[in-house]
Amino acid sequence: MDKDITVWKAVSGLIALSMWIMIAATPAIFGLLLAGPVCLVLGEVNGAVVVSFSVIGLMIGALWAEKIRAGEGLSAFWSNLVASPELDRF
Repeated sequence: MDKDITVWKAVSGLIALSMWIMIAATPAIFGLLLAGPVCLVLGEVNGAVVVSFSVIGLMIGALWAEKIRAGEGLSAFWSNLVASPELDRF
């Protein structure tokens, strides 16, 4: 019986981790997209610019994900996103 509880706790932890990573990765992807126009202005694809924009986005995303986790909770946040009435018409 204790083994079943441990397995369910592990599965629940992995799901929470995946939600946290998805929240944290969103600003990192946005930073990666912002690096494109900066590289166009520079005239070349500069790896340092791309990495720095991505890392800054990831740091902002990690702070955001922690704020959500400590506040309303990850599953409550995701359920509000998925249950949006605006998405029902699609």
